[in-house]
Amino acid sequence: MTAVPRRLFGISAALTTPFDENGNVDNSALSKHASNLLQQGCASVTLGGTTGEGPSLSIDEKISAHMALTKAGIAPEKIVFAVMETALPTAIAAARKALDLGSKYLLVAPPFYFKGTSERAVVDWFRHFLNAIADKPAKVILYNIPQMTAAPMTPDMVGVLLKAFPDFISGVKDSSGDWENTKALLDRFKELDILIGDERLLAPGIQLGGAGAISGVANFRPDLLIPLLDKHDPAPQLSAMVNLLLEYPVTAAVKSLVGHLTRNTDWRRIRAPLAPLDQAQYDILTSKYDGLFTNGTPND
Repeated sequence: MTAVPRRLFGISAALTTPFDENGNVDNSALSKHASNLLQQGCASVTLGGTTGEGPSLSIDEKISAHMALTKAGIAPEKIVFAVMETALPTAIAAARKALDLGSKYLLVAPPFYFKGTSERAVVDWFRHFLNAIADKPAKVILYNIPQMTAAPMTPDMVGVLLKAFPDFISGVKDSSGDWENTKALLDRFKELDILIGDERLLAPGIQLGGAGAISGVANFRPDLLIPLLDKHDPAPQLSAMVNLLLEYPVTAAVKSLVGHLTRNTDWRRIRAPLAPLDQAQYDILTSKYDGLFTNGTPND
């Protein structure tokens, strides 16, 4: 395999969202968690994405969390703000507010409620969105996660948007888990930050010029991912650990492992319609995780 010079975005932790006993976002715990991940070498944190239960958070909650992070000393340019809204005016308003607060990167998912829409219609949604923030210094990362949205961001759609908005389209987060799709993006868009969402594909992606990852695993084991940026071989446990996570609802599993490694069961709280792992699932997950690693590395 021929190595390709890479762009470096780094590892952004796709922050999982802590909740207090009343079901509200615990911004204090979130800020502490984010600060620790940055201290461990993450280049940024991503707020309100899939692992962060973004579609279950209100815009006010995400903006409040953003403000709490910056108040805790996190530079706003290190906060990637996820836009996971289907209503175009809401998406525009959220993006503009995050940019006003100092974020420069936006992770933008396609509108996902109405199924069976054409690629052209989704591109038109993005055209309206990008035109509405054109006066802001935004870097937009297109989010391809079709298993959740049922609205893939295909390489051809990326190409159309990049041609129309070359100053705004900064990258693609490919969470499809489809290596052929990831490889097509890497081959075709060397000027973009191609971010690999499936940690099992990160090492080969970096070899072909990938810029990094926005990763749920980085919530509890960024140390397994950061060395891959320098083309080190992945730890033998990485693929097995990701496979283990995929045996469960992933967000609940990530929160369980954050809680397990920090000895803080509050991390298991999750907002409906998602549900926490039951005790039997939790016990099996944490036991199998401990079997993979002689030492867990606490974050907090």
